[in-house]
Amino acid sequence: MTVRGVARVHRVEGVDGLFTVRPPVEVATRFRARGWWRDTSVLHDLVRHAVERPYAPAIVARGVAEGRTRVIRYADLLCYVRRFAAALTSLGVDRGDRVAFQLPNWWEAAAMTLACRWAGAIAVPLQITLRSLELERVLNAAQAQLCVVPDSWDGYECAAALEEIAPRLPWLRYRAVYGDRVPPGAVDFAEYFLRTPHEEWDTAPARLPTSGELDQPCVLLFTSGTTGERKAVLHTENTLYAGCGGHAAVVARGWSDGEVFATPLPITGQAGMLYAVWAPVLAGGTGVYQDAWSPAGYLELLAEAEVTQTLMAPLFAEQLMAEYRRRPRPLPSLRLVMCGGTPVEPELVREVTARLGVPLRACWGMTETGMGFRTPEDAPDDRACHSDGAPMPGVETELPPVPGGDGLCRLRVRGAGVSIGFWQPGSGTGVRQPWHDDAGWVETGDLVRPDGRGGIRFASRGDRRLGSFHIIPVAEVEREIMRHPGVREAAIVGHHDAHGHEHLCVAVVASGNRCPSLAELAQILTERGMSQAYLPTMLREVGPALPRTENGKIHYGRLRAMTVDSAAGSAERGSHGSYDGHR
Repeated sequence: MTVRGVARVHRVEGVDGLFTVRPPVEVATRFRARGWWRDTSVLHDLVRHAVERPYAPAIVARGVAEGRTRVIRYADLLCYVRRFAAALTSLGVDRGDRVAFQLPNWWEAAAMTLACRWAGAIAVPLQITLRSLELERVLNAAQAQLCVVPDSWDGYECAAALEEIAPRLPWLRYRAVYGDRVPPGAVDFAEYFLRTPHEEWDTAPARLPTSGELDQPCVLLFTSGTTGERKAVLHTENTLYAGCGGHAAVVARGWSDGEVFATPLPITGQAGMLYAVWAPVLAGGTGVYQDAWSPAGYLELLAEAEVTQTLMAPLFAEQLMAEYRRRPRPLPSLRLVMCGGTPVEPELVREVTARLGVPLRACWGMTETGMGFRTPEDAPDDRACHSDGAPMPGVETELPPVPGGDGLCRLRVRGAGVSIGFWQPGSGTGVRQPWHDDAGWVETGDLVRPDGRGGIRFASRGDRRLGSFHIIPVAEVEREIMRHPGVREAAIVGHHDAHGHEHLCVAVVASGNRCPSLAELAQILTERGMSQAYLPTMLREVGPALPRTENGKIHYGRLRAMTVDSAAGSAERGSHGSYDGHR
């Protein structure tokens, strides 16, 4: 029996023991009975589409620097998935081995994700922005047997970094490098994986995963680490299937057969992978992406690929709309924009609807749970102004009130998309298995308010819990500060006074030549009816932008180092003991 509030964590001996992690049989049986899990693989979908619609586009990928768009059709994708899988097998990769790949949004990253499934390996997709220190940590945590990197990317020597850390990674048997400069001792990815027809020599009948194999770990993801620490998260085919809404009706999940999905998010992250790799194959549709963010290029890609929907962080959507205002383009196929990851401002919802003629749908999800909440398709166009979505089918929620939180609630979820295990590498703690340790419930760490329609409105991250005497809804305070015309971006971190009491420091990126003063921002908050306890007592101007992760989320660990930790002697003492960074 699970005792609420007691963190009972299962121990798994060694990383190889991860392959033994399973959901309880009764949970799997119940989810299959409800239609939330299934007994056929995404690979069965891939094979079916390749046979029935071999020339239909499976992937449209644009290289921004080279200005080239590549179309991978279903027959081609199946061929490359089989080829990559046979290449892995020829290198001695066995079932349950971890295969890491740190690639930009190239079609090869999608093919490698599916190839790992074909070979029975655990895919470990990694963000291209990781540098040597973080790369070493995650490869060590995964104990990856193989890692694929480009020779260089965005001015960074990826292959050289991997070569330097490899001697400290005893499990790493192979380094594969994609590009013109392949160092000695590394596998030439283009030659060995792309151009060598391994699949022609693999004469054994294909054995695609079915039934209970779909409840085994197949992907190991690492969270983006917005607060400075990454988490390792294990998913199965069935949790991914539910996590992208494969089990749900169209009105709830927002996509139908033949859908054309586009995202600027990295497809080596959970959101991008579910949305632009997994869901398109389930739908027999198309995944569309570009390898570097360019608002102008992305608008052109939306039109060229006849995209029907796009998922992006609000920051990307704001930049996209700024480019659209500068030079409007017709997007006749687009039917919705979906935003998640950070709160969506009402002004953005209204602008997308007014200018593009399509609704903006909000969604909420996390690496551990998949997409948990989404604006339903039959909701009014302005629903995202007030709500971050309703629970997806199969998602249960608990909203325990926060004492002294002025209506705030902790968000707890469980459901068919919940990870089967996660842990903090290097922490010394075991793998936490939600279905074994807490009846499937996941403490999301988010503080929310009920939206009055069965959904939620995000208020703050629990790990950003601020305030000595009052729980401060940080995201709500940030939203109100953003209403000031002189503020382009704003984020709040905590700081302590001489008595140890915690107060708010607001970091501001000004929209013009003058940053608003602390007094001006306090006035706006007061006029909006905010409590005195919610007013910031320190302001720091930063620029040209707030530090962010590869998913467009604010990196609060870096922001705090830039502001509060470096504040001594660099900010003026303001009135009433506050600090005012206005210049």
